[in-house]
Amino acid sequence: MFVKACNQIRECLYGMVGISKPESDTEETIVSTATGFMIVPGILVTAAHFCKLKTDSEEIIFERYEAIRCPEIGQSMEHIELIAKDHARDIALFRIGKPRSTSCVQIDCSRIPIGTSCGILGFPLASVYFPKTGYEFDPIERFRGASIAAYEAFQDPSDRTIQTYEIDSFLYPGASGCPDFLVDARVLGMCVLSKVDPHPKPETTPQAIAISILISAENIREFAECNGIHV
Repeated sequence: MFVKACNQIRECLYGMVGISKPESDTEETIVSTATGFMIVPGILVTAAHFCKLKTDSEEIIFERYEAIRCPEIGQSMEHIELIAKDHARDIALFRIGKPRSTSCVQIDCSRIPIGTSCGILGFPLASVYFPKTGYEFDPIERFRGASIAAYEAFQDPSDRTIQTYEIDSFLYPGASGCPDFLVDARVLGMCVLSKVDPHPKPETTPQAIAISILISAENIREFAECNGIHV
């Protein structure tokens, strides 16, 4: 059902890498990976927590960010520059200076009904290896099907409206930034997190539940336009 849509989304889909610069020979290089997608020529959107340490809320500054478009995996990475990020909505915008492609997704800012089938495509579980020189990025394209389970709109501390969808599928680890799209390839949101069931006993491992959260396309559009990018 989603084969044609995946082929369209693949043209606009990017694997993204952030790499820190060690301050000493004993300090390890910190790497962050995510999926992103092009919303207007040269502009990528992904999850803002891509710019943070995975195990800590402390934000770090990466030495460089790079990306590779899905059909070009195996070729050289493209340099990307962080434009802006919004951690409350978990959205970050990046610019490719001289993009090799200008294929963009179609954003759908309308409210999608509960029960609608949707697909998620991206590069969760991506690996980064460090040979003697440089690094190697090993993204594997993965698809996941789901349905819209719920819609929620609420105000953040700055009195802005945050609009999210819940989908009835627990995503692969590292699925942040993946586009969520309809059978005609219109993008309705972006994956930002999966919910876990907090157990009242601290010594008990939290149990994952099959609900994942998308930030809406409307919020993506609003954030882009606040930064001078017309979607």
